[in-house]
Amino acid sequence: MLDRYITNPTELTGLLSFAAATIACLIAMWRSGSRDARIWRVLALMNCLFLIEIYFGLRFRINELAVTLLKTKDLYAKLHGSTQEIMIISIAAIALVAVTLFLFWRQSAAGATRLAASITIAVSALFAIEIVSLHAVNTVFYRPIGPVLMLGWVWAIAAAGICAAATQFAYGSLEDRG
Repeated sequence: MLDRYITNPTELTGLLSFAAATIACLIAMWRSGSRDARIWRVLALMNCLFLIEIYFGLRFRINELAVTLLKTKDLYAKLHGSTQEIMIISIAAIALVAVTLFLFWRQSAAGATRLAASITIAVSALFAIEIVSLHAVNTVFYRPIGPVLMLGWVWAIAAAGICAAATQFAYGSLEDRG
């Protein structure tokens, strides 16, 4: 039945992973009753957006559009070597700054909330890196491990971390929930 909708195991892994993370974040939001409810709502939304992105594959369409535009301007061939390194460093720096600012902004957030937010931001960086489509990185992301590509396993591990943090927050001690 799912064959009509999902044709590859990596997509299915991502969809199931981020659906579980979305649900876990919603449960944490409903159980929080505290200042962290807004963060859990945003984390649920972000994970739902990851799910939607995997289903529709927007990152591939964005990449195709960018490559087409760069080729028409004869700039595509120039995006190798130091330019790629600058792009990787820039993306990593942006992700690090985003995580740091987010955590400082929400200093009052519990440890589980911070962990889930950090993982969600890291997954956002993974999607950004995939959109940029750095060939050396793609060879790692798209390496098969069984029927699922490495990227699918990374998504699953990240979503499991988010689920574990949300579960700890929702069902852990009252101190964790503020």
